[in-house]
Amino acid sequence: MKRPSIFFLFIILCFSLFSQNKTAQEVLDNFISEKELKNASISIYAENLSNNTIIFDYNSHLALAPASVLKLLPTSMALELFGAEHKFKTELAYSGNITADGVLNGDLYIIGYGDPCLGSQNFTANYGKDFEILQTWTNEIKKLNIKKIKGNIIADISYFGEIPIPDNWIWEDIANYYGNQGSTLNFIDNLYYLHFKTGQTNGSPTIITKVEPEDLGYRFDNQVVASSTIWDDAFIYFTNDKNQMQVKGSLVWKKNDFTIKGSIREPEKYLVKAFARTLNSNGINLEGNLKVVDNFDTNIYRKVFYTCFSPILSEIVDYTNIRSFNLYAEILAQHIMKKTGKSWNESVIEFLGKKSIDIDGLKLSDACGLSRFNAITSRQIVGILKYMKLNSANKDKFFTSLPIAGTNGTMSKFCIGTKVQNRLHAKSGSIAGVRSYAGYIFNADGEEFVFCIIVNNHAANSFRIKKIFEDFFTGFAEIKL
Repeated sequence: MKRPSIFFLFIILCFSLFSQNKTAQEVLDNFISEKELKNASISIYAENLSNNTIIFDYNSHLALAPASVLKLLPTSMALELFGAEHKFKTELAYSGNITADGVLNGDLYIIGYGDPCLGSQNFTANYGKDFEILQTWTNEIKKLNIKKIKGNIIADISYFGEIPIPDNWIWEDIANYYGNQGSTLNFIDNLYYLHFKTGQTNGSPTIITKVEPEDLGYRFDNQVVASSTIWDDAFIYFTNDKNQMQVKGSLVWKKNDFTIKGSIREPEKYLVKAFARTLNSNGINLEGNLKVVDNFDTNIYRKVFYTCFSPILSEIVDYTNIRSFNLYAEILAQHIMKKTGKSWNESVIEFLGKKSIDIDGLKLSDACGLSRFNAITSRQIVGILKYMKLNSANKDKFFTSLPIAGTNGTMSKFCIGTKVQNRLHAKSGSIAGVRSYAGYIFNADGEEFVFCIIVNNHAANSFRIKKIFEDFFTGFAEIKL
C-alpha cells in the first residue's frame, strides 16, 4: 500500500482543524435552535477582553431572572466597598458589676455585627470544630472569674435589626437550607440536619432518626415517603407554630441514613440557648432569662471583654461563589446596604452607575438569586465582570472566587473531558426553569472572553439543560475569529 503524501496529510490536518472551528453565529444558532429552548427567553452577551470585540449580542438588553449568577453582585461590591482583608466582628460584653466571689450583677451580651459565618464548619480555622467557639467564649468568661450570672443572656441584633424574609421567596424554599435570609447573629450557617431511614418499597414511609443539633426544640410532621427515583425531592415547610415543621416529598428508598438540611429560624435565639448550655456545663449558672433585643438602649453601659473575628472577606467571597451559598450573599448585601444607607436595589444601581454600566431594566428582589422577580441583563453582568477584570484592585481575588469547569464547586462536574475543562471560570445559576452562566472563558490560543448567558423558562430536565450548555461552551471555546 502506498503511503499518503505529506501534502495529502497536510490537507487532511487542515480540514480537521477547520472543521472543529465554528463561527460565533453558528454556535449561537445551534444553541437557540434547541427544541427545549423554543419558548424560552434568552439573553447572551460576550466580548473579547483583549480588543473589546463583541462575540455574542443576542437580546443583551432583555432583563431576566439570573438565579445564582446574581451572587456576582454582592461579592464584587463587597470586595470593592470593604476590601479583601476586611473582617466582621462579634463582641461579648457585660453590664453591671462582678463581685469578688464571682457573681455578675448584670446581663451578659452577644453583640452581633453581621458575621455571615459565625461558628461555621466551613471555617474551622477561625471558629474551631462543632461548637468549640462557644467553649472559647466560655473560657473568656472564666477569665473574668464569673461563676454566676444574676441577669440575662442577651443576643443583641440591633446592628441590622430583624432581617425580614424577602416577600417573593416561595413558601417551598424558605424553610430549607438555601432559603435562610440571615441575621445579625448568624450561627453554624443557620443550618440543621434531618437524618432519615427510608423504606424498602416505593411509597413506603420514612423515619426521622436524628436531628442535629438535637436541642433545637423543633417538632416534625414527617410526610416523606421512599421513592425508587434517584432524587432528593423532600422539602421542609414552616407552619404557624414556629417550633413545628412539616416535611413533604420523597427520598431515595433503601437508605439507612439519608440527610437533608433545614433553615434554623431566628438563629440568634438558638445561639443564646446553646451558649447558656455551654456555660452551665462549665459550672456557670444563669439565674435570668434568654433574650433577643433588636434596638439596644445605648444609655446602658456595657463592657466589651472579647471580640471574635470572621475570616477575611476574600475567603467568604470564595465560599459564596464557589459553593453558591445563599446565606453569605444575603448578609454581604446587608453590609452593603448598611454602608450605603440605601436599599439593595438602590445600592446596586448606584454602584453600576459609578462604573458607567447601563442600569435600564434592573430590578432586584434579593442578593442570592433565589427570587424569580429579579431582573438583570446579560450586558449589565458583563459590565460588572469587565470592571472587576480590568479596573479593580481586587481582580485576582474576585477571579479566583469563580468555580472552574471540571474542577471545583458548582462547576466540578461541568464540561469534564472537553476542551472547556479548566478554561471556563464561571458562576452558574439554576432555579426552576432558569439556567445561567457568567464569567470568563479562554480559547485554545489563550484569548480571554467575558460573557453572560441567561435562559428563563426552558423546558429541559437537569441532565438535558446541562448538555445543551456544555455543547454551547465547547463551541464557544472553538470559535474561529
